[in-house]
Amino acid sequence: MLLCRRILFKLEFGSFRRYTSTHPPAQHGRTSSLGLIQRLSALAKDSSHDQEKTDKIMGDKISELQAYKHLRTLDRPSLASLPVASYLKLLQQTTDLRLASTSSQLVEDILEFGPKAQRPSAMLQIMSSSTLPLLPPRTISLMLQCLRSSPGTLQEISQPQVAVLVHTFANAPRDSVDMLLLEVIYPLLCEHLKTLSRPRGDAVLIYTPPDIIHASFTFIDKLLKLAQEPRALKIFQILVNSGNVPSEAVQAIPGFDNFESIVRSSLVRASTHWHWRPLAERFLSPLLKTSPAPGPHAISLAIDTAFGCLDHASVADLHACRLLICQMHPISPVPNTIIRQFYDAAAEANAADEASELYGFTRSEEMTHEYSPPRGAALAWLMRHLLRTHSYLAKQLGEDILGASLPVPVQHRAYIVGGLATQGHATVARKLWSRYAAGKDRDGFVGEAALLLRMGRKGDLLDEEDLRQQVDDFRGFLDRILSEFSRVHSSLVDSDHRVITSQARAFFIMGEFVKGFDTLKILLERKEMPDIFDVNVTLTVMAEHDPRAAAQIVQQMIDKGLQPDHITYGTVMHHALNHGDMDLVDDMVLGVRSLKTSQLSYKSIVALIRGSIGSETSSDLTLTAKLRSVFGVIQAVGRATVVRSPHLGRYLVYESIRGNDPTMAFRFWDMLLKNNARWHDQEQVFLRRLIIRRLERHQAKSWVRDTHARTMIAQLRMQEGSTKIPY
Repeated sequence: MLLCRRILFKLEFGSFRRYTSTHPPAQHGRTSSLGLIQRLSALAKDSSHDQEKTDKIMGDKISELQAYKHLRTLDRPSLASLPVASYLKLLQQTTDLRLASTSSQLVEDILEFGPKAQRPSAMLQIMSSSTLPLLPPRTISLMLQCLRSSPGTLQEISQPQVAVLVHTFANAPRDSVDMLLLEVIYPLLCEHLKTLSRPRGDAVLIYTPPDIIHASFTFIDKLLKLAQEPRALKIFQILVNSGNVPSEAVQAIPGFDNFESIVRSSLVRASTHWHWRPLAERFLSPLLKTSPAPGPHAISLAIDTAFGCLDHASVADLHACRLLICQMHPISPVPNTIIRQFYDAAAEANAADEASELYGFTRSEEMTHEYSPPRGAALAWLMRHLLRTHSYLAKQLGEDILGASLPVPVQHRAYIVGGLATQGHATVARKLWSRYAAGKDRDGFVGEAALLLRMGRKGDLLDEEDLRQQVDDFRGFLDRILSEFSRVHSSLVDSDHRVITSQARAFFIMGEFVKGFDTLKILLERKEMPDIFDVNVTLTVMAEHDPRAAAQIVQQMIDKGLQPDHITYGTVMHHALNHGDMDLVDDMVLGVRSLKTSQLSYKSIVALIRGSIGSETSSDLTLTAKLRSVFGVIQAVGRATVVRSPHLGRYLVYESIRGNDPTMAFRFWDMLLKNNARWHDQEQVFLRRLIIRRLERHQAKSWVRDTHARTMIAQLRMQEGSTKIPY
């Protein structure tokens, strides 16, 4: 959302930059400036209680900000006539839109052009607003100088405002004005901290530190980075004396014998005590990066802190814990208890990204220690996420399930096995199916209709490993899947609608057309109205033999009020391409465009892409044209929609090589495989080298420009020596 706002803001302001570049200020004189001043001055008259005026839409806000930006470029001195209230209204808008640079410009313009007597009060208002965290250190320094020049004004800053100011300073990157800021912020913070009383009696049990204490912790971290040890010690002593750093947190640790390590280790414990887990990681991180490597007591502190992060953990707590795990590992293996508890806590907090990041880290190529995978419900939860987002890691987790014989809850088995099959990880899917097809819970597994269809797709069950060996057992494996399904649903007459259509489709996939149609007759005998899924099952068979007849069925569906979907059109399109009926292909494309919804599902996109490639009898020229068309389709629907399956990426790369177009092979690799497969995987290495050889051949024949060829080859080779896994 923030990125969208910034893009929209830049696009809107771009029109003014183009305008000012073609219309110098001298050409439109003061008239234009006066009009903009009048418009912006009107903001000061808006009543803050007028709901219709205060609740502006984003377009109105940007329009007013446009006027300000244009005036600033056109005639900046004229800003002196703008009321301070108008500046503050504009600041509220830039804050809502999270526009940091424009917020900074507005503050600086107030300090330069605003009435001198009104500047301190304006700065106080900004200090109490949510604008402050957006401002850079230089702008904050100018604000504090203004307040400092007005006697007694600094003392008007409230404790919560000081907390925000300290947080903003402590979290900002190093800046040349840091020491100037310290001269104001340090005494201001000390003054407010001294007013805090130590909790006593029963109040200790329910005491929660105010925000200024958390800010003081971050301030000490900043002071240590700036080598301001005396000031850090002063703040630390105030916190200890006020009970905000518990006495038990201040302990001597062997190996921590300098000032910074003693303070940091104490604040690690204090942060953990107050459940400020990300802050604990912030203090601990430098202690784990020392040279020589930290000793066992530092690792013990890190382990205690990591465990503390996992108690009723939030997403931020889990992020801090993961950072600690990654920092501890090079020094000493992390206990598997922490790893397992991390997955459980992540599942409870629904922190899927943190869990997948940790799992990817523990399965990276440079990892020599074997870390535990998730267990139980957390395993199934993470697998569901990986099947949607990280195909390769899903395969890795499937192999972990096999290798370690990890128990998977019964209700999740069909989804996991079917998902792995759909992603093209056939070997893992088949082995898991064979495992779960035995035992007391097998009926609920083998009788799942969705699993039958996913396992029955030949394209999903034949991956590269299968293609390098005989596949004579494929039919036998399908027979076993179908026979187990039929055993569970022995009485089809009484079975669910979905069970019948799934079995019929499985028969069609195996070429048992008579059995498939006999199965569908059960629905007709029960006088059930077929739905779009049933029709698509029948169309798949009919279109394979006569696409025109299938197209007539589609038209009859429309005439009878049954709306075709993308699968309907994609099925007919695919077989029309195989039969060379391009006119029918065009008709199906028009049909897809006529659908009310333009959003394609992942399966629909893959079906259309595979269908548009056509049969193997296509000429190289025709295939190349189709590949370029497919590339455009993928760009149009967005990479995120199709990037989940490297299986499709491999297919398109091989088709590009078959069409003698290594440039398209590179483009598909760059879009779908580069960041979605293990870099040193044998097949990925083979694919890259295959593309490189073809590019070099085309380069030698001047079929591709030298600069383009060198750029593509460099990208294909750039990480050959790297051990990093891009996900």
